[in-house]
Amino acid sequence: MYVAHRGDMTRTRQTLRSFLRLAVTLGAVSGLIVSAEIQQDADFATMIRTPSGIQMTLERCDGHPVFETALANWLEMAEPSSREDRQAVRKTSLRLLEDTSEPQLVLGLIDGLLRHALEDLKMDPAIVPQELARALYADIARAVRARKSKVAAILVPAYGLREDGTVRNERQTSFIEDFLNRADPRLAHRVQPLQRIGHSAEISREQSDRGILSKR
Repeated sequence: MYVAHRGDMTRTRQTLRSFLRLAVTLGAVSGLIVSAEIQQDADFATMIRTPSGIQMTLERCDGHPVFETALANWLEMAEPSSREDRQAVRKTSLRLLEDTSEPQLVLGLIDGLLRHALEDLKMDPAIVPQELARALYADIARAVRARKSKVAAILVPAYGLREDGTVRNERQTSFIEDFLNRADPRLAHRVQPLQRIGHSAEISREQSDRGILSKR
């Protein structure tokens, strides 16, 4: 069963959505309408449930950019509940990431893969964050195959997750830190979970209030 993420989108996700909409609009105005219809009517969850289904779905993307955009958009937003469905989304995302030449779709697919990994950490306490980061980075690196434009895109969603408050606990922090250190080993990346950021801000406010009172 798949349930789309609800609530307000973060600034990073809104930017990615704008890129996707722009890509379709530049193709053709009518394509935007068709894309919406495809996304509403297509049962992507059923389409990618088997290896042969994944292959057929990806083949349908060839020469059909509107369908490709709709599939990429769904893959990023989908929230599969079962282990099998999560694996299907991951495999399809990686395959499409390898096939597509659209920069906007590359960003969206990587963003989705990272967000799904963060959800996996919440759902399964047995997963080791560093091992998941290593495996996912290796899979993404193989998918982009050293194409400079795609390699550069790996960091953008990861930095966005670090900054937009999505990372909420120590396990997710370890995952994002390890992923960023592998994607950009020139720097030692440090990530603070949202809870710690909020706590630090509260301490700063208290210290500021005390300073004002002491001056009085």
